[in-house]
Amino acid sequence: MSTTKPGRAPEDHKKATLPTKKVDGGYEVTGEKITVFIEEDALDDFELLEDLAELQNGKGSRLPSVARRLFGDQHKNVMDAMRGENGRVSVQPVTQFINDVFAAINPNS
Repeated sequence: MSTTKPGRAPEDHKKATLPTKKVDGGYEVTGEKITVFIEEDALDDFELLEDLAELQNGKGSRLPSVARRLFGDQHKNVMDAMRGENGRVSVQPVTQFINDVFAAINPNS
């Protein structure tokens, strides 16, 4: 009989994460439209933590700052990859990609 902790999904019900490779100084994460390199230093950023806390408190306006801090010099490439046929970058795909990147880097959280 399998037991799980309250609030945690059984291992076989966890959502699959993006393909991720640990490389020197960070992580290479491959999404549907783009592969990004996330520097370990980018994750050890107090201002990123503040932005993430603000997002959890319902302040969606912090999302662009999170994207810039997380993707660094690759920010424009990520936005271009997420750009729709209408030329706009919709919020939902970027939000989902950021969530997927964090899940891929730390799948046990």
